[in-house]
Amino acid sequence: MTRRKADAERTREAILDAAEATFLAHGVARTTLAHIAEAAGVTRGAIYWHFADKAAVFDALLERVRIPLDEIVDDAVQRLGTTPVACLREIAQRSLAGICHDLPLQRAATIVLHRCEKLEDDHPRISMITRLSEHAEERVEQLFEEAQLAGNLRADLTPASARRQFHGVLIGVCFDWLQAPQRHSLADESHGIVETLIRGLFNTQTVGT
Repeated sequence: MTRRKADAERTREAILDAAEATFLAHGVARTTLAHIAEAAGVTRGAIYWHFADKAAVFDALLERVRIPLDEIVDDAVQRLGTTPVACLREIAQRSLAGICHDLPLQRAATIVLHRCEKLEDDHPRISMITRLSEHAEERVEQLFEEAQLAGNLRADLTPASARRQFHGVLIGVCFDWLQAPQRHSLADESHGIVETLIRGLFNTQTVGT
């Protein structure tokens, strides 16, 4: 990489760092490119050299971090796929661990869940954090289908409804904790949260399998 390219990349990262800080402090809608430029110590022209507009800055910021759900799901299926309840427990535990311990991911999730006044139709990349990818969604629902065939899924649930509840509870937990992380330790409570979730979806006698 030439020195000019390296300098350009450092400027781009400084802009994204500044955007993250200003989005967190003021919200996405109330942050302007002038705010970001001031925080980054660059001109608005420098921002426009890298990004078309504020939406492009927002998209690039979310591209930097995400919960690696596809990798989490695929790894759990590879190791525990013959025991779908244990596999889903592992997916839930590792997803919460990502929010607990990955600070860049925490900040990005806080922006999406608490500082973003835009609708998802305007910013489709919001789904990178707030929704499962299509691949992960299909694999998780397949695990619930396998649990149902084994007689483990609660009789009043379908695999699709179980998948929606599984995801909804995890997003809700993250939403609540990210409002004020200092109030309690999600890392300390995550095991109990996951066990409560699993016990709510499966027949009691099968939750340990």
